[in-house]
Amino acid sequence: MNILKIRMMQAADPSLVEGLSRFFKTGKGQYGEGDIFLGIKVPVTRAIVKECWKDVSFGELGECISSEYHEIRLAALLCLVRIFKSSRKDVSRQKECIDFYLSHTEHINNWDLVDLSCYELLGAWLVDKDRSLLYDLARKGKSIWEQRIGMVSTLAFIRRGELDDCFEISDILLAGKGRMHDLLQKAAGWMLREAGKRDEARLVGYLRQRWNGIPATMRRYACEKLSVETIESLRRESVTIRRSKPSDIPRLMEIFAKARSFMASTGNPGQWADDYPGRDLLLRDIASSDSFVVQAGKDVIATFVLRAGDDPTYSVIYDGEWLDSGPYATIHRIASDGSRKGIFHLVMEFALGKYDSIRIDTHRDNHVMRNAILREGFRYCGIIRCWNGSERLAYQKVLSLRL
Repeated sequence: MNILKIRMMQAADPSLVEGLSRFFKTGKGQYGEGDIFLGIKVPVTRAIVKECWKDVSFGELGECISSEYHEIRLAALLCLVRIFKSSRKDVSRQKECIDFYLSHTEHINNWDLVDLSCYELLGAWLVDKDRSLLYDLARKGKSIWEQRIGMVSTLAFIRRGELDDCFEISDILLAGKGRMHDLLQKAAGWMLREAGKRDEARLVGYLRQRWNGIPATMRRYACEKLSVETIESLRRESVTIRRSKPSDIPRLMEIFAKARSFMASTGNPGQWADDYPGRDLLLRDIASSDSFVVQAGKDVIATFVLRAGDDPTYSVIYDGEWLDSGPYATIHRIASDGSRKGIFHLVMEFALGKYDSIRIDTHRDNHVMRNAILREGFRYCGIIRCWNGSERLAYQKVLSLRL
């Protein structure tokens, strides 16, 4: 006899079904399409769980979490949370809870089911363990609900003052192909807001570097606890990317001079000659509409070339091979004035928003760029030769191959 299921069925209130169905968007084409409600409010469900959880087996939880009724699935999850919390001294019992949770994610299919369970279970379990599972869920989840589990589970870490996972998983969602679902925007914005309560300066810095690349709903949620003055400052300082113009050339020459100086100071004096890239090359890049600038407010702070189509210097690769032979775009001559961090990440987001496959190369001595390229998920492919015969290390990132 499944006491939890019986008690929940007894608590059904048909007068509440219509309102709950509307609130959880069960109409055709909506995120909760097809979900069925008994008409039980959350406080009533919690009261039933409080009475029953000790008497429910995992077999009965499996029956409940697979129920067609939303509230019974929620009750199963709340029972699971209580079992997990009561088993702090029984690691095997807690692992049984986590295994159960992960094997039933197809039934954790609305935002309340995710939000009332994931950080209490998965987040708490991973506090002292490898957290790559959450990154995998955010990146490769089979549904928006699995992706949301990956994001919201970081609340367990945020409450401990551990914020890295929140920011990194937010970046994973931002880097996803296509428009981010509103429910993922809200989840990421919510977690960023919670992180900002612990470290507002870090949140502001994160937003400043990505302002225009963050969808409006995510941005609004993240900014809820920031002052009006701070938000206005972020808007004024927002970073944008636009095509370069001939009038930008004097500033581009300054940026390239700073980049050459930086490379020389970090052990890479030979990649760019004193006059590289020259004015004529910059004008050709601009004329072909392949040259872009990164602008903070009114100031140009970085530049790069993004060019679609076959690059002649990439036609032959030594000591390796490209990830695929499909269409690609190439990034060349990326340089920054050093005034702001995260430029390379911003450029990669921009490029991968336009093309599924990106190739890039750099000098063997450019360790700063080599590390930045690998951090962005590129794979080393081999060696190519420039027009003058000098070697470059070649990398590629293909969205369909992203791990």
